[in-house]
Amino acid sequence: MKPKDTSRPIRFGPYEADFHTQELRKHGIKLKISGQPLQVLEVLLARPGELVTRAELEQLLWPGQAFVDSNHGLNAAVNKLREALNDSASEPRYIETLPRRGYRFVGSLEVDIPETAMGSAENPRFSQNRVEVGHPEALTAFEARQDSKEMPPTDASFRGARRWTFLSTAASLFLCAVGLTVFIASRDNGAESRVREQHRFATEKVVAEASDSILSSKLAKPNSADGSVAAEIHRQRSGERILRVQSAGSGNRVILESQNTAPASSGDKTHSHLELRPVIWSDSGNAGPEFSPDGKRIAFMSNRDGPWQIWLCNADGSRPRQVSFTESAGTPRWSPDGSSIAFDAPFDGSTWIFLVQVDQSERARPVVEGLVPSFSRDGKWIYFASERTGQWQVWKTSLRDGADVQVTFKGGFAALESMDGYVYYSKSRFPQPEICRVRIQGGEESCGLQHLRPRTWASWAPTRDGIVFAEDLPDGKAALSLYDPARRQVRDLLLLQSAPFWLSASTDGKRALMNDAAERQISMVEHLH
Repeated sequence: MKPKDTSRPIRFGPYEADFHTQELRKHGIKLKISGQPLQVLEVLLARPGELVTRAELEQLLWPGQAFVDSNHGLNAAVNKLREALNDSASEPRYIETLPRRGYRFVGSLEVDIPETAMGSAENPRFSQNRVEVGHPEALTAFEARQDSKEMPPTDASFRGARRWTFLSTAASLFLCAVGLTVFIASRDNGAESRVREQHRFATEKVVAEASDSILSSKLAKPNSADGSVAAEIHRQRSGERILRVQSAGSGNRVILESQNTAPASSGDKTHSHLELRPVIWSDSGNAGPEFSPDGKRIAFMSNRDGPWQIWLCNADGSRPRQVSFTESAGTPRWSPDGSSIAFDAPFDGSTWIFLVQVDQSERARPVVEGLVPSFSRDGKWIYFASERTGQWQVWKTSLRDGADVQVTFKGGFAALESMDGYVYYSKSRFPQPEICRVRIQGGEESCGLQHLRPRTWASWAPTRDGIVFAEDLPDGKAALSLYDPARRQVRDLLLLQSAPFWLSASTDGKRALMNDAAERQISMVEHLH
């Protein structure tokens, strides 16, 4: 299925494109993009996975105009589109360049479709009325939710059943191998070395067969709506992947996870013992994680039940619950006492900062018009971004009397108050923003923080030891690093396999949370120092 009817909203990653209203939103927040870049996006989304030639795009943007520098104009339009999508020409997530030919959309799409196409409200399995399309290897929600008891068997469901049968058989063989090993070892201590060799061979065989099946079928995805992790039976490391056989509800599942398990080389400055551990994942989006002040809970944004909303869970990902019920919601930030969460959401034709009580004793209430909230350390103010003066600046609003105070005057977007007496903020909302600071009581704005260039306005966090941030390295990789403002030095902590847009850290700087590039999985790294 391809979204040829672009009159309906189309979702991909954290973005939603509505070409009827000519709007592009990220996490529910309207982006400043229109005109030709949006026209290019509409054509690419209408033909996902296909080459759209430069000639086609130039004819669309400049029909019948022979004296226009369409080559330069098209490049400018695509560059603006990539900037809005935080995309890269060298490592595209959405817009791929086919040199001298054109462009291709390579992401996975979600489009609203009529209820009759996927079942009625009587069948709750198809109540979301969404299907993923676009990427040639993407598994559609329709195929993933097929059930032979409710629908006539199809080729897709038959293939899926065969794949899952094979995985279950492989896992059972593995368990049998483990049981056989224990039995033989108890009967014949003298054959210990032979038994170990048999166990190793049986384990590697099951792991190899299951891994090959998973990689080919693309069915092994971490998928736990409540974030709970079943009892781990076996772990086998292979390169940069971890294969787990788990006991979960209806039977054994083999799950393949990508993680940074490769040790650092002798010339690396990174800590080889550090490792990312998934704590929240699902087939829907999960993003913007934030530790509670006591470190026991995580606030995050998810669209698992529809629009993006604010959710809470324990620090291990268990017991998730939704706490916001606005049109959509994003950028959650805790109050210092852990009793409330600020977030931004659409309201009254614009975007506002909302405040919701964690115990849900009160409904979320709008506080001030703006984006990207954060609390002052004393809990009396909420910082936010606003362009009320015609340029994005950092402001703060008093929770006591509602008075607004402008914090920056030379440009600013996302602000976080630190323990060293400064408010740190990203200079802009564009990729690799400059991080600046100003004293909490006001004063001169300083932007001379050398080597501190996070990937995005949301991929850094101040801690007791400095600023933890995700950065793009010259070789195209990403790293988790620590910036020491006093010494103006950067210490690399961990090489990352997936470049995150969102990152946060605990106050003591010992733990960090971040997203994968697809914004479906949230992982934690511990023991940073």
